[in-house]
Amino acid sequence: MTDSNNNPLINILKKRLNLLTYTFLDENKYNQTYFQHAGLTNVDVRSYQLHGIRWLIERYEAGHGAILSDEMGLGKTLQTIGFLLYVCKVKKQTPCIVISPLSVLQNWTTELSKFASGLKVQIFTGAKDERNELAETIKKSTFDILLTTYEYILKDTSFFQSINWKVLLIDEAHRIKNSQSCLHTTLKTLDVPCRILLTGTPIQNNLSELYSLLSFCAPNIFRPKQHEDFVEYFRAINTDEDCKKTLIDLLKPFVLRRLKRDVLIDLPNKTELMIFHDLSKVQKDLYKAILTKNRSIFGTSEAASRTSLVNIMMQLRKAIGHPYLFPGIEPEPFEIGEHLVEASGKLHILDHLLTHLYKKKHKVLLFSQFTSVLDILQDYLTYREIYKYERLDGSVRSEERFLAINNFNVNDDTFIFLLSTKAGGVGLNLVAADTVIFYDSDFNPQNDLQAADRCHRIGQKRPVRIIRLVCQNSFEEVILRRAEVKLKLSKSIMENGELASGLNTTIETKTQLQDVLKIGIDKLLDETEQMDYAKIDFNTILGKTDKNGHWLDIEETKKNQNEDEQSQSTVVNDDNMYLFEGINYRDAAQKPDIDFFDRLILNDEKTNTKSTEPSNQRTSERPQRRQMTEEEKLARAEKSRETKARRKQEIEEEEQKRKERHRARLQQLWASKNYNSSRVSLSDDEDENIDETVQTDNEDDNSGETKLHYVFGNVMKPQLHGEKCAISVHCVDDSGRWPSKGVFASISQRSKEPENQYTLAYDMKDIHMGDTHLISLNDCVIDDDDDDEPSCDQYMALIVAQHNNKFDFTALNSALRSLAKAAKEFKATVHLPRIGVGSQGFNWYGTEKLIKKYLSSRDISTYIYYFKRNDGTANNKRLHEQSYNNSKRSSSILDKTNSISQLKVHLPNYLAGVHIFFHDIDDTTKKRLQRFVYAFDGEINETTNVKTTTHILALGDCQDVLALQDACPNAHVINIEWLDACISHGKKINTDIYEL
Repeated sequence: MTDSNNNPLINILKKRLNLLTYTFLDENKYNQTYFQHAGLTNVDVRSYQLHGIRWLIERYEAGHGAILSDEMGLGKTLQTIGFLLYVCKVKKQTPCIVISPLSVLQNWTTELSKFASGLKVQIFTGAKDERNELAETIKKSTFDILLTTYEYILKDTSFFQSINWKVLLIDEAHRIKNSQSCLHTTLKTLDVPCRILLTGTPIQNNLSELYSLLSFCAPNIFRPKQHEDFVEYFRAINTDEDCKKTLIDLLKPFVLRRLKRDVLIDLPNKTELMIFHDLSKVQKDLYKAILTKNRSIFGTSEAASRTSLVNIMMQLRKAIGHPYLFPGIEPEPFEIGEHLVEASGKLHILDHLLTHLYKKKHKVLLFSQFTSVLDILQDYLTYREIYKYERLDGSVRSEERFLAINNFNVNDDTFIFLLSTKAGGVGLNLVAADTVIFYDSDFNPQNDLQAADRCHRIGQKRPVRIIRLVCQNSFEEVILRRAEVKLKLSKSIMENGELASGLNTTIETKTQLQDVLKIGIDKLLDETEQMDYAKIDFNTILGKTDKNGHWLDIEETKKNQNEDEQSQSTVVNDDNMYLFEGINYRDAAQKPDIDFFDRLILNDEKTNTKSTEPSNQRTSERPQRRQMTEEEKLARAEKSRETKARRKQEIEEEEQKRKERHRARLQQLWASKNYNSSRVSLSDDEDENIDETVQTDNEDDNSGETKLHYVFGNVMKPQLHGEKCAISVHCVDDSGRWPSKGVFASISQRSKEPENQYTLAYDMKDIHMGDTHLISLNDCVIDDDDDDEPSCDQYMALIVAQHNNKFDFTALNSALRSLAKAAKEFKATVHLPRIGVGSQGFNWYGTEKLIKKYLSSRDISTYIYYFKRNDGTANNKRLHEQSYNNSKRSSSILDKTNSISQLKVHLPNYLAGVHIFFHDIDDTTKKRLQRFVYAFDGEINETTNVKTTTHILALGDCQDVLALQDACPNAHVINIEWLDACISHGKKINTDIYEL
């Protein structure tokens, strides 16, 4: 037993703790009313949250920081907002700084605005020039809170060091668990008296990480130089009760952790399940190929390095996920089809699972570790068509993240949310979902735990199912088991003071890794058996669903389940290495696994040594399969067609019923709110009539005047020439959010009615992609000093053609059809701003064609407005001079011939001399980027063997780098992100950091 009284380190720590003085707050005084007077609004604070606010204040008054480590979903953000109100409004100590991941920055903005609107908040983000300007403004202004992200702390360290912060608050603070990291050391340079850390996972791997967090928030107590002594002393915590008690006593003043099961009695249950699948034939062949290709690594030579084995493990993970993650596997022609589903056992079972969940009216969060897997899942969802989805990964911009989250939470029709585990696993509130599916699992279980709690948190009213898809008899099971052990260890110290920091839960040696990769291989690659996913009873596995789409208690289902049903449920069986209710399983490869692996390697060696022999002379360990007759093949194909047709019909019928239910709910909602839609409806007959008119009018593109005019001015002050009616037009997205700048500001200045009607339509669930909403401005008073009130009827047409700030040309096409109907009906002229200005990759050429097709070619006078900016830039001066020097007609209308030459602005030629070859890039991305290459004087090569090729652009996980370099040694093989960087910066960027 360790005697803590005789340990110098423990004695020093206890002496330092004894010097701290705490003033404990009276809970009767510091209650909700007290914090409401301080500025906390729009929320009923729970008792444990009030305790958390008081606890933070007590640490602040004692002169040190703390770690608020409540389990995910208990409202750490709300508690810290209450604490910040006390500091800023009661103590008058400002400014404070809040640092969070980019993915949750918008959430902080929303929460502060909702719960503490009295606080003055600054947001520090943007491009370098914007941040420099913002920094100067902030230094001269008075504010309470500054919000920023980790990345900007590293980029603009000197600015943050120049301000005397009173409180430093770090959200998702496990990002600084490594005391040697650049972020940790940079943040320590900020001289702040109180540092508050928020993290639901203070320990992810070992005790060293905990000390790093403690030394950051209380550096005068837990000094960095005593880091190693601390870890060494508490290494025996699991076997030494005195050691355990000492650690608990040391942590109490600095760490507060509550669990959902203890404080949220009303929170619905969370049930975790695993569903097992096998591999498809393609996956089994690929799995074998990966193992046999690297057979030397499984020997005893130096080639068997741990790094090499880890690389093989990652390749096998990809093979289990989907074979199309490897180049050359997908069959040509590259057309999406049922083969996408059938090629992967994991996607195949997911397909059946989603069908079940969709019919039962559940909403799903689908997580994967890899964005490349998300790409395939997105292709699958697009192919199935029926499932509406959102997607969020690290590449999605902050404002688009907010829109995607809002769309998923608000829209009942959005069935599934694709998320990367790291980007979507922190700080998000997605309680609209009641089902979480992990397509693949993270080696660090804390990441999966955080991801699952995106929907199992305060505000969730329904039971939650968390489902893992696991490849049966594969090393995935072993990894999950080790992750579970790691998770229990990391939980134990926070929940009951236990931690086995000395126990190694990772796979250390190459022998262990070799063993892991062989486990279960005899059954995994057995080609005589294949799971029939169509026969899986998901009601038995997952539990039943009530008529409202809520999960029922799974235990009731299990009680009624007999042994045979359990054996087919794919949850567990005795041969599995991971048994569902914690039954132990084997950690080492068994003799059948080893024999099968040796036989696999031996067969591969024989094949290689006899590669010159005719194929019919080669032998195989596996007996020859019986060839199917033509009648059997036809019968199987017919059965497959019937099954697919029946399944498609069932889905369509369910979709039709869902739409009818949705329409009925909408009618009821609209009636209760006395709402009348402003949407322009277009019947099938009218739709066909428009198409016929367009085809007739387009027979001779040169006949008559096009009536497409390009003008300078404000689209809300239409230029009239005796017309009796004018329709001003602008594009909106489907988020319900009305921006405050640009054309939107001009619309609001003219009238508040379009904004009010748009937001009301969104609340009434009457905003859909492709809609056109027509709002009368005839009864609206012009809200400016100009005397330009139009002498005709004026309408505002809002066309819904954007989603997550991205234009959808299919929606634009539909909206313009409706707009054409309205313009014809009112005999109106149409006035549009130059759509898409400043939008990267926007296809103005295609947009102009659509405008001509539906408006000007149908004898509707149409005006495109360019807004004159007085910023003095060379481009705008040139644009102004070119447009007006030659003609100053009173009408300001430029005819079509002149407008093209007069409005043309010379584009920069920073890609001159650059010859690009796109390697393995999808057609959509390639088409988008090709326009920029040509626009900025670059060239596109169709093959690598063209001597002029200077740059080969590929994805970041490209496996063909060496082959590409060999084929074109003088070219740079770089990440495709380089071209996006060039476009966004408006210049040719150095390729060094993008080299593959």
